[in-house]
Amino acid sequence: MKGGKRGLTPWNMFVKKVYREGKARNSKYSFRNALTDASRRKSEMGHHGTHKVGHSKKRHSRSRRSRRRH
Repeated sequence: MKGGKRGLTPWNMFVKKVYREGKARNSKYSFRNALTDASRRKSEMGHHGTHKVGHSKKRHSRSRRSRRRH
């Protein structure tokens, strides 16, 4: 098994941006607030954060009927 970190998604980068902006204005600003504010500002992300990644339909090579015979 390979080790390592996954890259950040567009959503993660956007939330971090909102957090940095909020923290600059208010030192008591929390990451929880950033998640809420980012959710409200989703339209600023553009089309990159709106699609789902890794949720493809599985295709079966054999029909259900032929699988039962084996």
